Amino acid sequence: EALRMFLSTFRLPGEAQCIDRLMESFASRLFEVQLLGHRLEQTQSVEKAMLEPPRDNTDCDSVNANERVGALDPPALTHQPVLPFKNADAAYILSFSTIMLNTDLHNPNMKEERRMTLEQFIRNNRGINDGADLPVEFLTSLYQEIKNDEIKMKADLDDVILQKGMGNVDSDVQ
Repeated sequence: EALRMFLSTFRLPGEAQCIDRLMESFASRLFEVQLLGHRLEQTQSVEKAMLEPPRDNTDCDSVNANERVGALDPPALTHQPVLPFKNADAAYILSFSTIMLNTDLHNPNMKEERRMTLEQFIRNNRGINDGADLPVEFLTSLYQEIKNDEIKMKADLDDVILQKGMGNVDSDVQ
């Protein structure tokens, strides 16, 4: 859901280097929120925490990533989804993989028999978590979420003009 929220606020640029920097920043922030997850208020979601300004690194320094992975220290966090990342690179790779999955499953030009299956998605993400696999339940849930609800990015002006014609573009873009 954090990736869905992030991508809904703008349109990804066409340049690979720009996309790479955006996804690297997103993954770093997601990993930071995971590390600080034990400090989230009970009613605060991971998605909402992603929107807050990043904290300085002193908050993360006191938390060893290997101790936090999969931990549910305070019982108050049992309603929060557990983020299983051992490092920011795992979040980065899975974010890219999720964008590719979204495109694959929802591209109208893709033949049904060529779409990525759950088994392929799990296989594609083997070993990305610092050499370990992400939990199958986590990847299955992510796959089903993307399959059932496409991530839609913010439309740009060209899309609005093509879809709606040359009508009142200002009201459509705002």
